[in-house]
Amino acid sequence: MDKTLTTGTHAPPETPERYRDILALMEAGRIRIAEERARALLAETPDDADAMALLASVIVKSGQFEEAERLLQQTIKLTPREPAPWLNLGRLLQQTGRWGDALEHYRHAANLFPKNPLIAMTLGQLYQRASRFTDAEAEFRRAIEQKPRAPYYVQLGMVLLRQDHIDQAVEAFETAIAKNPKLAAAYGNLGNAEQKRGRMEAAAAAYEKAVALNPKDTLSYVSFGMAQLKLGAAREAAEIFERALGQHGAERRAAAWLPYARAQEFGEMPAGYRAEIAGLVSRVTLTPPDGYGDMDELNRALAAALAEDPTLTWEPPGKATRKGGQTGLLLDAPREPFIAFEKRLRHAIDAHFDGIVKKPGHPYYGQVPRTYHLDLWGTLLSEGGHQHSHIHVGGWMSGVYYIALPPSIGQGTENHDGWIEFGHPPPEFDANFEPKTVSYVPREGDAFFFPSYLFHRTLPFSGDVQRISLAFDVKPTSWR
Repeated sequence: MDKTLTTGTHAPPETPERYRDILALMEAGRIRIAEERARALLAETPDDADAMALLASVIVKSGQFEEAERLLQQTIKLTPREPAPWLNLGRLLQQTGRWGDALEHYRHAANLFPKNPLIAMTLGQLYQRASRFTDAEAEFRRAIEQKPRAPYYVQLGMVLLRQDHIDQAVEAFETAIAKNPKLAAAYGNLGNAEQKRGRMEAAAAAYEKAVALNPKDTLSYVSFGMAQLKLGAAREAAEIFERALGQHGAERRAAAWLPYARAQEFGEMPAGYRAEIAGLVSRVTLTPPDGYGDMDELNRALAAALAEDPTLTWEPPGKATRKGGQTGLLLDAPREPFIAFEKRLRHAIDAHFDGIVKKPGHPYYGQVPRTYHLDLWGTLLSEGGHQHSHIHVGGWMSGVYYIALPPSIGQGTENHDGWIEFGHPPPEFDANFEPKTVSYVPREGDAFFFPSYLFHRTLPFSGDVQRISLAFDVKPTSWR
């Protein structure tokens, strides 16, 4: 989603050169001087919406989000029938992680500007983030009606693919390619659709074309490696994953699949893989937040809130959950008790980061986040419920916190019912080697932290008491 503020409406004829000077200072990284000049400009023309938008675009660079929001709200009051101020405020809400507010803001804007394709596209992307795929599809189609651009067809194809409308998705990607044969993203997503159709050769060809058009398209490059792995070319796949990690840094899927590619090549997992997993997984016991006497009280409040959450969906499409329900992103519209939980979770995460010793070149320990967004969602598993092996492509570090556990959770070395297991490849992968896994018993009040690229799954359990947990992704916005 585009989250860059623009200067909004047309600049008055007497000020374009001063605008350009301020924008040039921003581009050069001279934010303090740009801010001084933008404030001077606004002081001369205090009712100029463009000058307000320009100052807002400068001060967000130094984290002055509250003042930027006030300025952008004022631009809307001054020019309510212009779409640019609405877009600018929406981008600020996205930039600061206020996803629920952004969604409501763009819904309002879409009603005011029903023929603006950019507003429709952004609203569709926000619906897609919230797993409201039908609503997202409707917005993408509305944008296409106004401006049938190739990137819009790519977005439409992506949301169709999330709904398993594979043939329609292929048609959308092919339409995008017909409109712009040099659009790498269209070929990369076409490869994803061909994989879902089981046409690995066609998928590999599409990924290869995407990379040829854009050598920096890491997603398609790694997907090309995954297609090679499924075609039986394990050595070639491993070399692709190694090059991706060497050239593009800690790419999640490359780090996840490299050990399996080497194991597929040699017929066994690398020596010491279990010890490596153990060194990547951390168990943390959380402490009660303010307002709660103990973790039991917090857990009861969390369980009740999850059971009543309106976004709770049974076996949501595109997710790993089976025989259970999963909520949407709970911090997009934050409320208690999740606000209190987030504060304690962030405290534990920050303490964990303080203890990390950096290892240059390592896909997880190579760098440590300074600031980050946090995605949080709930999972409620019933008898036989589980999550098949998966990774979190959008995260850097992921984790799970246990709210309530059934008494049937396994307690011995031979009984791992309901445990979390790391290291097993996903079910669609036809491994010719014996996986090496590490399992941990969950405990109420405990959390596990682990790199998002580490494959993990929950094992089925019996009994009529639900297994309730909160999962989360850490998405860095800056590094230490």
